[in-house]
Amino acid sequence: MELPVISLKAKRNSLHPWIFSRMIRHPQQRLQPGSLVEVISREGSFIGRGIYNYKSNIGIRLLTENASEMLDLGFFFKKIEQAKILREDILGIQRTSNCYRLIHGEADGLSGLIIDKFADVFVVEPYSAGYIGIMEWIAASLHALYPGSRVVVRPDERIATKEGVSFSKIASAYAGPDFIEIKEHDLRMRVNLKTGHKTGFFLDQRENRFILSQYCRGREVLDCFCYTGGFAISAMLAGAKSAAGIDLDEKALETAQENAQINAVKVTFQHINVFDCLRTMISQGIQKDVVILDPAKLAGCTEEIKRAHRTYGDINRLGMQVIKPGGILLTCSCSGLVPEREFLSILTRSAAEAGVVLQIFRITGASPDHPFTSNFPEGRYLKAVFARVYPYIKKE
Repeated sequence: MELPVISLKAKRNSLHPWIFSRMIRHPQQRLQPGSLVEVISREGSFIGRGIYNYKSNIGIRLLTENASEMLDLGFFFKKIEQAKILREDILGIQRTSNCYRLIHGEADGLSGLIIDKFADVFVVEPYSAGYIGIMEWIAASLHALYPGSRVVVRPDERIATKEGVSFSKIASAYAGPDFIEIKEHDLRMRVNLKTGHKTGFFLDQRENRFILSQYCRGREVLDCFCYTGGFAISAMLAGAKSAAGIDLDEKALETAQENAQINAVKVTFQHINVFDCLRTMISQGIQKDVVILDPAKLAGCTEEIKRAHRTYGDINRLGMQVIKPGGILLTCSCSGLVPEREFLSILTRSAAEAGVVLQIFRITGASPDHPFTSNFPEGRYLKAVFARVYPYIKKE
């Protein structure tokens, strides 16, 4: 298939898969947003092939820089097959869980595409208009690699606005069930595919949920921003004395209650603002042995970074004050625009303000089915810091 040719007006100085709109010599005759194109340098030499969208700040998402690779069904099948090999043949995730992230965008060579496997259902979240026209190839590849599977497309309306397109046609063509049950280590969870965030469940915290649960035996646990209860329920399954989860998402809390019942554990879930709850606990002198702080992304663009710093600082200062001396804090940031070094600096300030010292004993990120590549370091977005918390006592 012969592709339209797009040339650059600026020199490309990196191997990053994104080419921003300002670097592109846009054709006078506009192409449909999401068109597959061939990209050449301003001197006319081959650069690669990818997805073009003049309406997006990311004007081109490169999918290949190999001149012999065509963007056809075979190309996408090979990419998805290689992704499956990493998750199953190398990582062996299927031995403990029937759910994992199969395609993690740029890290798996498919810029702007997320695919999560939930049992035999694959939930596709497109971040690029380009996947509207090739969703049949994606679905065909999944069906070939996972016979009997079902494909569901769950687009984000905010992404549709940014891309200047509607994903409604493929969302209707690839509709799915309202719920699917998954297994993650000893944890069973009901995933809400109708109202759940993103693809429905946060698989990136799978290993962190398991690690944290091992520290909870006989302890009182508070799961802040609990969503559908993964951390709290995992803690109870591992022998926690008690667990409570708090969140402002009522739909998520309904699913959390169902998940606790499925796992035959008792967790107290409360619909309340986390900040208000922690302030009340501090004023009443209530403390827990283990506290999890896992807020939603606070910095989605550069303009939100300063506010994110303040919010991370506030929530961690409050959270540290409700942990018993020697208790455990797991605090997370999924804001890729707040790098690990800055997040640790925020925690240092919060600890000083809370009058405590953190003994950090583990720093992790997303589960290994969420890899990142050397030419797309932004893919390393999640920071998870495990620490013991001690009161800071000044010498007289």
